[in-house]
Amino acid sequence: MNTMFRSDPFFVRIRDRGDRMELTVWNQLGTKIMSEFIASDPGGNFWNLVETHTSETVVTDVKERIAAR
Repeated sequence: MNTMFRSDPFFVRIRDRGDRMELTVWNQLGTKIMSEFIASDPGGNFWNLVETHTSETVVTDVKERIAAR
């Protein structure tokens, strides 16, 4: 799964790195906000980190994309 989409004012990329996926988020100015690997079963701490740097909408959108793969 390699996908890039807009969520809120952020641009989000989910990239398949073989054995795991990587989440990268940029703001509307193109500045990278975060880049983290996604565990096979990400826990609450991971989603809290994503929400802290972005928004609840980004978390929801990413969860939906991961579940659909």
